[in-house]
Amino acid sequence: MRRKFHRRGRVDRKGFTLMELLLVMAILVIMASMVTFAFLQIQKNAQSDAALSQISTLENACISYKLQVGRFPNSLDDLFTQPAGLSTRQWRGPYLSNPVPMDPWGNVYNYAPDEANNRVNIMSPGPDGQQGSPDDVPEPLQ
Repeated sequence: MRRKFHRRGRVDRKGFTLMELLLVMAILVIMASMVTFAFLQIQKNAQSDAALSQISTLENACISYKLQVGRFPNSLDDLFTQPAGLSTRQWRGPYLSNPVPMDPWGNVYNYAPDEANNRVNIMSPGPDGQQGSPDDVPEPLQ
């Protein structure tokens, strides 16, 4: 390779210095960590939104069940499988097209009918799987 010498004896280099390469690598690492953090936040929000959507579907199915049977189901499984003791005339289900799903983190939804207030309480224990923690969906009231 031919080198060109300038008047003062400097060599005309074609390439990057080690410092330039390290600076570019540091910038790339910082950008990658920012993208990773943003992606994890988006994924966390998407899982919470999916749980809220499933809860809404389950609540609507429970309301349909109550309109047909006259009471809320004993468990969420009663929405898909006809419970013992109910005739086909009373139970006009299934009220869900598929069996009751697990929440996005693989946990069972907690179900509690509230006949006195004419509503159902359905909650996901969230990512940690512990009911009553701050990451429950929907968030517990303080």
